[in-house]
Amino acid sequence: MVGWVLLWTIAGMWGERPQLKASDVVFMYAPRDPALYDAYAGTVVGWAGRARSKSSQDAQWFRQRVEEAQKKGLRYCGSVDFVVDFAGFIDFRPDRFMEAVCRDLDGNPITVPWLWDHRYKGHPAYWFCTNNPDYRAYLRDQVERACLAPIDGLHIDDWRGTAACSAWFGGCFCRHCMEGFRNWLKHRFSEEQLKAMGIERVDEFDLQAFLKPKGVTAEQWRKERPKLPFGELFQQFQTEQMLQVVREVFEYAESLRGKPLLRSVNSSASSPEALVVAPLIDFFCGEMDHHASTAQVPAEPAFVFRLVEGLGKRQAATAAGHDWAWIAANEKPGLVRTWIAQAYAFGSAFMVPHRQWCYTPEKGTHWWEGKTEDFAFVSRFVRENANLFDGYRTLANLSLVYTHGNFGEIRSAAMELLKANIPFSILVAEPSLGVKVTLKDISVCEFLLTGKQPLPTEFERMVKSAKVSVVQWQGIEKLPESASRQVKVSGEKVRVSLRYKPDDPKAPVVCHLLNQDYNLQSDEVRPKEVTISVNRLLLVKAFKDMPRRAILRTPTTPPREIPIRLDGDWLTFTVPELNFWALVEIAVR
Repeated sequence: MVGWVLLWTIAGMWGERPQLKASDVVFMYAPRDPALYDAYAGTVVGWAGRARSKSSQDAQWFRQRVEEAQKKGLRYCGSVDFVVDFAGFIDFRPDRFMEAVCRDLDGNPITVPWLWDHRYKGHPAYWFCTNNPDYRAYLRDQVERACLAPIDGLHIDDWRGTAACSAWFGGCFCRHCMEGFRNWLKHRFSEEQLKAMGIERVDEFDLQAFLKPKGVTAEQWRKERPKLPFGELFQQFQTEQMLQVVREVFEYAESLRGKPLLRSVNSSASSPEALVVAPLIDFFCGEMDHHASTAQVPAEPAFVFRLVEGLGKRQAATAAGHDWAWIAANEKPGLVRTWIAQAYAFGSAFMVPHRQWCYTPEKGTHWWEGKTEDFAFVSRFVRENANLFDGYRTLANLSLVYTHGNFGEIRSAAMELLKANIPFSILVAEPSLGVKVTLKDISVCEFLLTGKQPLPTEFERMVKSAKVSVVQWQGIEKLPESASRQVKVSGEKVRVSLRYKPDDPKAPVVCHLLNQDYNLQSDEVRPKEVTISVNRLLLVKAFKDMPRRAILRTPTTPPREIPIRLDGDWLTFTVPELNFWALVEIAVR
């Protein structure tokens, strides 16, 4: 059997990687009724399991499921579970599965909190350690079962594994984590550095034995780890271990299938910790908090969609378990439609809500079934206008410069800019995320907006060579007027996303208009007349000639031409009755 380490040689063997397109309609799970693929005009199944076992019967069942989707033109992504398939591992290693359980500082077993209502053969949902060789063998077994069918991609659920257990729940102090951390320290630091940390003999160092005599409790480690000795280094070790496992899982699957697979992980992509996996995947495919209980359309997902665009990727989003629990309890599909529209308007996707996992601490796991008539027309609208989504990027003269150190400021800036409808893109200058920013990428911007933390040296060098103004974020009121005077919108609670095709100056600019004036009682947005004005200097970035016509497209009405007028520096048009989503196609011909 090929060893994990040998699989690293596969990296770089394949050609261009597969991608998730902006017009893709993604099913999270394979539907019970394959007719839903046609009803929603689906193109991808993103998170769709594996054979239950390697028996011929189970392999045939899974193969049929995959081929069923592929015959309808969908790409099918199998999936591997790093945390939740505890029952499968109990059967995989029935004689010694307890040796692989994550342990806290006191040696107590750690369970998966959101699976409190699950048991198998009398056992709770243990959190198994991804540093344990037996559990890694089980991850490998899951990959093999996924590859029993001709899958097109692979998804990893709970990709952070033991790194998440370490970050949130006080793990893991098993033998393999202690040995691994000791070796990591040994190869990372000099003898003098280790002595300065309090380690006299690194070959005998054991973090658990080091902390216990100092009076550190398991509860303290869980709640205050970053402030305690070795807390941050231990988390860094766990994260690096997980990234290695993620890479090996993907590369093993690609070696079995003999081709590059569409790679994704369940990640909100909404924090530095959630982004570190970006160089190893083709798209994010995960749960994001949508704050359903506020009955308002949240702005934070739009920030994430802009951020992943800066990484050259997309998010196939769904809401969080507690969001779906609220939707299930209140039956509000109209609110969900606003989520779907926002995702596509900002260059990402929202997965078909045909069957959604719900979770509350009181009820545990339960499910909500979305109705086809509530959502399929929105997906079909995207597919029917695929040419206005694929190949498009954010049209803006202002770019926020992202590094992990500046995350808080950049997020705050993005949220304010979104609310004010000031167009912006995001340039990712964080070296660890693998994005190669070029001088051209910087030069197409008129303004760069930064945080207080210094930027990488190479990026700073390119900025000095580019004709671009650099502004440190100090609030919207401190922005240069020419940076903030790009779009004017009449009416409240309307969000605008301008997109263009950088490689095609003859392609139309697409202005997405999102009516986010949601009414809880009616479960609809309040329709309104909206007038939009776009600065001509912004349009010059997209067009060689000035626009001549505009076409209004919505999910519920036929396309129709609407008047546009040029008044000085502004191009203006009016949408007489904006429902939850409209596209205005601004064309030069």
